[in-house]
Amino acid sequence: MEQLIQRMTHWETKVDDINPTKKSEHGGFGWLNAKEWYDLVGMHFRHHVRQKGELESYLV
Repeated sequence: MEQLIQRMTHWETKVDDINPTKKSEHGGFGWLNAKEWYDLVGMHFRHHVRQKGELESYLV
């Protein structure tokens, strides 16, 4: 998780400078540009952090 946070921090200021018309295909969400991919990774990460918290609450 720490590595992902470091990588996201590294790219945070860079994605806005990448041409938004350049896109690559995501299997479920279609064609995304760099900023959209960045936002998707953040959303996905927050989802797993929330899941981790829920699982930990069952173990305590």
